[in-house]
Amino acid sequence: MNIRGLIFKEFGRIRSDRRTLILLFLIPLILIIVFGLTSGGGPTKYFNAAVLSKDEMHCWKGFRKEKDAHQYDDVFISIMRDNTSSFGLYESYIAHNYSGYEYTFNRYIELLRQETIDVFIVLPENFSESVIKKVDPVIIYHVDGSDLNAVAAIEVSLQEPIALFRIEVGMTENMTVMAPSLEFDVPFWETQVLNYAVSIMLPLIVLGTTMNLTSLSIVSEGPLPRMLLTPTAKIEIILSKLLANTLIMILQSAEIFVTIALFGLYSLGSLLELYLVLVSIGFCGTCIGLFISAISPSEQTANQLYIMFFITILIFSGAFVDESSLSPVMLVLINSLPLGHAISLLTGITLKGLSISLEDFIPLNLISLVFLFLAYLVFKIKKVEV
Repeated sequence: MNIRGLIFKEFGRIRSDRRTLILLFLIPLILIIVFGLTSGGGPTKYFNAAVLSKDEMHCWKGFRKEKDAHQYDDVFISIMRDNTSSFGLYESYIAHNYSGYEYTFNRYIELLRQETIDVFIVLPENFSESVIKKVDPVIIYHVDGSDLNAVAAIEVSLQEPIALFRIEVGMTENMTVMAPSLEFDVPFWETQVLNYAVSIMLPLIVLGTTMNLTSLSIVSEGPLPRMLLTPTAKIEIILSKLLANTLIMILQSAEIFVTIALFGLYSLGSLLELYLVLVSIGFCGTCIGLFISAISPSEQTANQLYIMFFITILIFSGAFVDESSLSPVMLVLINSLPLGHAISLLTGITLKGLSISLEDFIPLNLISLVFLFLAYLVFKIKKVEV
C-alpha cells in the first residue's frame, strides 16, 4: 500500500473515532468560551491599604519639631481615603509613642498575613518637617512578598497618591518611596525560584499523578466482569480501589515531601500541616481519577478524559489570573475545583506561616467526596458485559 493509501486509511480511522474528535475540537472550544465569558474585568487592581503615621512623634535626623508641624500626614491619609482610584483605606492610625506604633505595626503585619489588607504605608517622624523644609519626604510601604505580581502592581499604583499629595501641598520635590523588606517573601539565601514555585508545582504534581494512577483502575481491569458474578458488591470494589490507591498516594506524598525538602524547602508554617495538605490533594486526585475511570467505556477514552480534566482544573485554578478582577461566575468555577484551594493552602503555610485554612481545606475535601460519590453512582448503574 502506498503512502497516499495509508494517509486515507488513517483519516478513515480518525473519522470513525467520534469520541476523539469531540474531545479534540469541542472541549477546547467550550473551555475557551467559558473562560472568555466568565473571566470578568481587565488588569486594573484595587488594593486595601492602611496608613501608620509617626509624624506626631519626636523628630529625628536633626529636624527641629516645629509648632503644629504634623498636618501633612492628615493630608496624605485623606487622599488615600477619598481621592485614589487604586486604593481603599481600610484603616489609619496616628501614633504618639513607640508602644502604640509597635502594637499597630504588628497588627498591620497580621492583617497583611491574613490578606485583609494588601499594603500598609508608614509615614516617618519627620514627614511634615520634610515637606515644610522642601527636603525629599520619605514614605515606607510593607507589602505581601508572597504575591510577586501584587508587589509590582502596588509599586506602580503608589505613584497615584504620591502625585495627588504633591499637587495638594504644592510640592515640587520628589518623594522617596522605600520598601525595606517584603513581608512573607522567600529569603535571598534560600532557593527562591523553587520555593516561589512550590505552591503551584506540588499541587500539579500530586494531583496529576494521582489522577493518572486511578483513571484506568476500573476500565482496564480484566477480571472485573467475572468478579461481578460473585457476591462482591460494587461498593466493595470501589472502596478497595480507593483504599489501595490512597495508600500508594500517601507513600508518594511522603516521597515528594522528602525530595523537595532535600532541595531546600522553605516553610514558615508547620511541616506536618504541609504534609497533611499534600495528602488531601492526593486524595482528591484519587477520587477524580476513579470518577474518570467509572465513566469511561475504554482505556483510550479514560486517557483522553484524564488530559481534558487536568487541563480544565489547571485553567480554572486561579493561579494565572488576578482573582480580584474576575467575575462571580468564574470565582464559583475556581472554588468548585481543587487546585485553587490547594495553591492557597500551600502558600499560606509555606510563605505566611499560617495554620491550615478551613475555608480552603474543607472545600478541598468536599470536592473529593463529591467525585467519590459520583464515581460510585456511575459505577453502580454502569452495565459491564461479562
